[in-house]
Amino acid sequence: MNAELTFWGHNCFLVETDTDALLIDPWLNDTGAFFGSWHQWPPNGHLRDQVIARCAGKALRIFLTHEHQDHFDTSTLALFATHPRCTVTIPAYKDKFLLKALGALRLRAVELAEGETAGDSIGLRVFIDDSGINHDCAVFVQAAGLRFFNQNDCKIFDRLRMLKAELGEIDYYSVQFSGANWHPACFDLPADQRRLLARKKVLSKLRNVLTGVKLLAPRHFLPAAGPAFFPFLDPALNSGDGTIFVHQDELDKYLVQNGIRATLYPRPGERVAPDTNRTPIPGPTREDIAQYRATHRDVWQELGDSFSKERFAAVLQRRLDLIAGISLPPGTPSVAFHWGPSADDWLLADLAGNQLMPSRQPAAPCVIVTADTRYFSLMCGDGRWQDIVLSMQARVQRMPDVYNTLANIFLFADESNLRQSLLQNLNLSKERIVIEHRGQKYEINRYCPHQGGDLAYASIDDDMNVVCPRHSWRFDLACEGMCKTSGMSIDAVKLVESPGEPATAK
Repeated sequence: MNAELTFWGHNCFLVETDTDALLIDPWLNDTGAFFGSWHQWPPNGHLRDQVIARCAGKALRIFLTHEHQDHFDTSTLALFATHPRCTVTIPAYKDKFLLKALGALRLRAVELAEGETAGDSIGLRVFIDDSGINHDCAVFVQAAGLRFFNQNDCKIFDRLRMLKAELGEIDYYSVQFSGANWHPACFDLPADQRRLLARKKVLSKLRNVLTGVKLLAPRHFLPAAGPAFFPFLDPALNSGDGTIFVHQDELDKYLVQNGIRATLYPRPGERVAPDTNRTPIPGPTREDIAQYRATHRDVWQELGDSFSKERFAAVLQRRLDLIAGISLPPGTPSVAFHWGPSADDWLLADLAGNQLMPSRQPAAPCVIVTADTRYFSLMCGDGRWQDIVLSMQARVQRMPDVYNTLANIFLFADESNLRQSLLQNLNLSKERIVIEHRGQKYEINRYCPHQGGDLAYASIDDDMNVVCPRHSWRFDLACEGMCKTSGMSIDAVKLVESPGEPATAK
């Protein structure tokens, strides 16, 4: 008898046989993620008891792809602690946050390394991206009559061609298509610029999805791992105006325009099969949001606030101490934190100078994070900084408006991986490769300076930009491989070949 695949909302899938069950990323609460900012669309909290009942009486494996709260929901996971045959499988990340957190929930957890397999009647294999502050993985599930590749949020688009050769035929392919970042929505930008940036990011994400579908050639595509909606935040986040959080109707239009029609749009609780719903789910209306707000808690407003400037200064100093001795390049921006109207309501972490200052007027280059004291109180507690950032509860200003990976690492990393993440970025492989475009060869750095994407699998657009396959960063071959939005470069060199001598990589 063939295995059954059911979609339960966001990135939660359940694979079942008569005796076994595999539950992936169960986010099934009514209180949202990232301190109540993100909520599932469509809502699925009412289905939690059904999922638990379906898993009862079977040997249960829960697979968690990564630690973000919309995939690692402790309130749902805690309900499986009494299941007599439950094992939680996680990728073998260098960061042991997930392993420790599952132990605290009294759940039996085992790690699975890159390329390893687990399971009998329901087998799974993981493909891990463990680079600096990014911990994520894709999972391939194989059972009777089912071959399912769930890429979720994992940006391994530069590996898909090789994975297709390894995995063979795929029945169902799922990957995130909507945004999951605070840029540009939380940034202080002119409205027109925010809309333009958001549109570029949306199109980059949709192009990556299209590339994945074409490379893997699944029988059916299942959009998942989003979108979320934000019932207690700025309504513009739900409308798609100047944000990257698009909904299925926009995705469907893009895919159909590009010849992809085998897309399924299951509703939470719906069995996945070739005859599954093919009508995309539209985003929430104002009436939907109003009704949801009336029946759900605003968790952010319930959070305590124990902020003190002295305590926050101690936290920032501890982080600076962790990176002491690392030589950061000239131009590394400082990071300033601002929480009130007083001239004293500031702290500035000078990353390059490794010192903390009570700066009242930060000078460029600088990233300024403005929020209420509740936000910075969380940064002094046990909350992960990347989860706090994704609460979307801060305003950000960059002077100048240029992305900097090192400042981003300082804002996102945990203390346990802050130093190593900086060192990993500063010590990317210097391997060089040769690429060809329109008959001309160029030598470039093989790895993207953003997060190490392999540019051997990059595309080149009509404007002579090398486009990273992971996050669509663009490096202008006509300007020596410079990325205009970040100031980073892949050091492109135009090659002049001697007659009869082919260009070679260094």
